[in-house]
Amino acid sequence: MIWGQLNQRATGAVLFPLGIGIQWWAAQSSSAIAFGIGVLFLAAGLAGIGGFSRRLSRSRHPLAGWALVALAVLFLNIFYSVLSFSAPPYLAALFQIPVQGGKMAHLLLNSLLAPWLLGFAQNSYRRPPLQQWPIRKKMGLALGAYVAISLCLFVILLLIRSLVLDSGLHFDFRNIFNLGALSFTGIGCIVLLLFSLLLLSLWFSRELRYLNLSRQQRLMAIAVSLLFSAPLMAALPLGISWLTGVLILLVYLILLDLYVELDEGSPAWLIIWLALPAALGAGFFFKYKLDKGSQERLAFAQRLAIPRDSLAEAQLSNLIKTDTLLLHLALGAHIEEKIELYLLEAYPYLGKNYRLKWDTLAMPSGQQVDSGLYFLAPNPSYYAYALRPDTKTDNRPGWLMLRPAIRPPERVLQELIPSSFIRQASFDFVAYFQDKPAARRGDILSGHAAAGPWPAAGKWREQLDSRYATLFYQAPNGYQVAVGEAPGGYLKPLSLFSYLFAMLLLIALLVFSASRFVPLFPATPPELLIGEPSLRHRIQLSVIGLALAAFFFIGLATIAYFRRTAVQYQQERLFETLNVLVRSINLRDNPPTDALSLNRLANTHKIDISFFRQDGQLIASSAPFLFRDGWKEPRMAPAALQALEDSRFRTVVLDEDVKGLHYKAAYVALPATLGNPAFFLQIPYTATDQALQESVVEFMGALFNFYVFLLLMGGAIAIVVANSITRPLAAIGDKLRSFSLGSNEPLEWDSQDEIGNLVEAYNQMIAKLEESTRKLRQSEREGAWREMAKQVAHEIKNPLTPMKLSIQYLQHAQRSDPERAAALIERVSKTLIEQIDGLAHIATEFSNFAKMPKAQNEQLVLNEVVTSVYHLFTEHQEPAENIQLLLPEQPIKAFTDKKQLARVLTNLVKNAQQSIPEGRPGQIAIQLYQQNGASIVKVSDNGTGIPEEVQPKVFQPNFTTKSSGMGLGLAMCKDIIEAAGGRLYFETRQDEGTNFFLELPEAE
Repeated sequence: MIWGQLNQRATGAVLFPLGIGIQWWAAQSSSAIAFGIGVLFLAAGLAGIGGFSRRLSRSRHPLAGWALVALAVLFLNIFYSVLSFSAPPYLAALFQIPVQGGKMAHLLLNSLLAPWLLGFAQNSYRRPPLQQWPIRKKMGLALGAYVAISLCLFVILLLIRSLVLDSGLHFDFRNIFNLGALSFTGIGCIVLLLFSLLLLSLWFSRELRYLNLSRQQRLMAIAVSLLFSAPLMAALPLGISWLTGVLILLVYLILLDLYVELDEGSPAWLIIWLALPAALGAGFFFKYKLDKGSQERLAFAQRLAIPRDSLAEAQLSNLIKTDTLLLHLALGAHIEEKIELYLLEAYPYLGKNYRLKWDTLAMPSGQQVDSGLYFLAPNPSYYAYALRPDTKTDNRPGWLMLRPAIRPPERVLQELIPSSFIRQASFDFVAYFQDKPAARRGDILSGHAAAGPWPAAGKWREQLDSRYATLFYQAPNGYQVAVGEAPGGYLKPLSLFSYLFAMLLLIALLVFSASRFVPLFPATPPELLIGEPSLRHRIQLSVIGLALAAFFFIGLATIAYFRRTAVQYQQERLFETLNVLVRSINLRDNPPTDALSLNRLANTHKIDISFFRQDGQLIASSAPFLFRDGWKEPRMAPAALQALEDSRFRTVVLDEDVKGLHYKAAYVALPATLGNPAFFLQIPYTATDQALQESVVEFMGALFNFYVFLLLMGGAIAIVVANSITRPLAAIGDKLRSFSLGSNEPLEWDSQDEIGNLVEAYNQMIAKLEESTRKLRQSEREGAWREMAKQVAHEIKNPLTPMKLSIQYLQHAQRSDPERAAALIERVSKTLIEQIDGLAHIATEFSNFAKMPKAQNEQLVLNEVVTSVYHLFTEHQEPAENIQLLLPEQPIKAFTDKKQLARVLTNLVKNAQQSIPEGRPGQIAIQLYQQNGASIVKVSDNGTGIPEEVQPKVFQPNFTTKSSGMGLGLAMCKDIIEAAGGRLYFETRQDEGTNFFLELPEAE
């Protein structure tokens, strides 16, 4: 019979999941749903308790709210202690796995409670007057803050240690993307606690700023806190020396102090503060993983040194005593193959974990386990079981030897069978007996000489470097065992760091985004880390955001590419294997439907094979234990038959499941001569090749590390770029803030770019401004001289005219009537003297205005100055005037010249007296008060007011409304007050009066 060729491009539901990332969500969908519902109920309950507790604290007493919160936390922990689940497996494991004196469910609960408690504390906190506290109390508060941070860090380290060493969870940091559901949950809990520690540290750092402690005082508090922490670290089972712990704590607290010192948030600080707990968590996770690996290697080495297999001995004893079929198998040909196939069906544990060989021994030298069964160890072949069926008709000498299978099985369905103690661990090992290797797996040691000096009997030593960890154990029974594994080198902690950093970054982005709308952590606002909105921070956030977006989209594209590549690779390998298998079958005249031939074919191709008839009934299988023990029905699944018929008997691939083992099964129709299917061939296989999966995970881990460190580098580059852009802008801003005419220096910028153009434009502007200032000052001086000359000419011209007329009149009288002229001399002389005195007074006034005496500023009490001016006028008060004085009870201080201030107030009161028309009772008030951080003296009168058209000219030097004087008084008053940093202004109403305000800044 000629068997048909395989139709390669088959149709059907072909799925090849890559198996990386969080693949367990699909397998644990019920667990995920239950977990999500539980978290939602817990969050809703905590939100309600928190809100009610805050209202209780405000309405009753602060401790009342905290008492309710403490009771809620205590109740939840007690409730979780008595709660248990039998299904689904994920929740059942949460309440069974031990972690630090409790269960993993407690760790999950308290990791969720930690940020909730922190948020409640921050929402309930009311800052006391810290700046007014005495220095001793401030130092005590700083010390308490540092000690509290240290204790929280110790608790997290203890939880990490217990999670890795005591929980029994498998943390394979060499394949960080293949973590199981429970391992991922444990790491997530630690990340939440690290984030809570970060928020607590930043909150305390913010409060330390308000203490106004010097750097030396803060460093002293850190030193004292380390003295408190060192004995505690030595007493706690942290697995590190107290000196190492002190150094780690010192670095953390010093960075916290540096943050307090700089008092500036930026995206750079966000990266630093997220990288710090990520590095801390990654380092201790990896350290404790190394410790656990050492314990596991020692336990495996001690187990290898005592190679008794109780399960194998029990099955072999039962086989010899009760199984008569073995007698017939031992009599015929192909004894080893027949017995191996029989064992795989009847005793699958033995068939999977042991290899058979008929050995011509007269009598085995070993320990007798049972009648006809001997345990041979120690010996040069490691260990073996020797048994001889009680065959009275067989006179051949020899024994059937069962030696352990060292390498892991390659056939998929054998994963359902329990593994021996050798296969339960994935370590490389070599066992020596009498200085010769008795059993080996992997390339751990090339020979005995490579092991170096072995420890004493019952002792062990370990050799650890970045590439390999090897444990050497000397057993008392003569075995020497070396167990090793590759920890992964220095890149594995970096992969774990990247993993934790990404999780922290995601949590930070979610929390800080939500904090924009809801005050989750009011004492740790986003601005505390990323700063206030500014151009520098926008540039940094843009660069970091671009790196994050690139990381996200390129990562998705890379995962999709490798998923597609893995699918194609698995398809090619599957069809290649099927082609080879079909060609092997075609070389036969009949299909290998007998069990012995089928098992030979399965061993050759290292796959499981099952033959089915056209109606779907099983003919033969290389995994007979599936059908013997009822794990699977001895017929094809209806879905497989239907898929073959729908695809016109082309190859189909379906998902199948046996006792929790998920695998793929390819079904191939082997046609008869007329084209109809004569048989169906089923080949189970795993969805991914282990080597391929490890290489893909390795590449994804390297790519993930690259993008995380690219993000860190992007943050650093963003800082440099932002500073290079904003530094000249900030310099220009500083120059503009300190801008003053005549004293501006140009900026320097070497690059001829846009910023260089801006700097050049600024320099040109100040050069032009300096030139304009010079011209303006010259123009002002010339204008002032012209105005002064005009005023002087006007004032001098007024008395010169009557003087000229008096002299002309005197000359005329002398010519016409000399006797009368003699009488006029006295009167004309008097007039001339008066006019000359007037000219002298004019000269004095102008001199005073032009040369104002230099102010002698001092700190003075305005109440006293105002009172002295008031007494000056009230002692000679005219009956028609009523001057009132209004002073505050508290003294008001100012920094100015006392004499000049009294001169200004005197001038203002005089002007108020002169503004009151005759016939109107005068009302003048002098009031001193403070308003908006300024000291104000208000002088009010009920005079005629200042007309609207002359109001803009009140403070001009040549303006006056009086019949005498030059109008220089208010101009000089304005100059005096402005020189003291104040201002002089007025409010007036026509025919109702005027209020003059003298405003001075408060004295510092």
